[in-house]
Amino acid sequence: MIINAEQPGFRQEEVKKRLEKLDPETTYKVQRLVFYPYMIFEYVIDRRNFFHPLKGHVGCTIDGVNKVGALADTFPQLMKQEVSDRDFIQPDLTLADAKERAEDFLYHSLSSKKKILTIPKLTLTKQEIFYRPYWIVEGILNLPNHFFITVDAVSGKFHPL
Repeated sequence: MIINAEQPGFRQEEVKKRLEKLDPETTYKVQRLVFYPYMIFEYVIDRRNFFHPLKGHVGCTIDGVNKVGALADTFPQLMKQEVSDRDFIQPDLTLADAKERAEDFLYHSLSSKKKILTIPKLTLTKQEIFYRPYWIVEGILNLPNHFFITVDAVSGKFHPL
């Protein structure tokens, strides 16, 4: 299948070396690269108010599995990439459902962070389903003790599984 994906900034060998440098007592085996779904929405915001005008661009990503929103600074650089069905995770919501969640998230974020009472006008300018690459890594302390972590192939941050 062909997907829109961010390009990995960290290769398999780099991930292994970085983890082993952080924790020399553990052996790390980078197993595979998987692609995780997100939906991103960019809006123009316009609130004409004499005392507190609000104007510009605002973005929101929605996690395609957990359905959680986050503010986005920029639209990611995406490239078409062919991946096998086993190497990407299917989103659990449609783009239309994600758009509704994004708008709710943005209205809530804007009203709480900017302390505004009147809701600004949001005009959708871009929307996209994209995939972010993650390395699945097995850590082996001593057999049979092992654990798994995911390493964000774009940022290099890691999370236990």
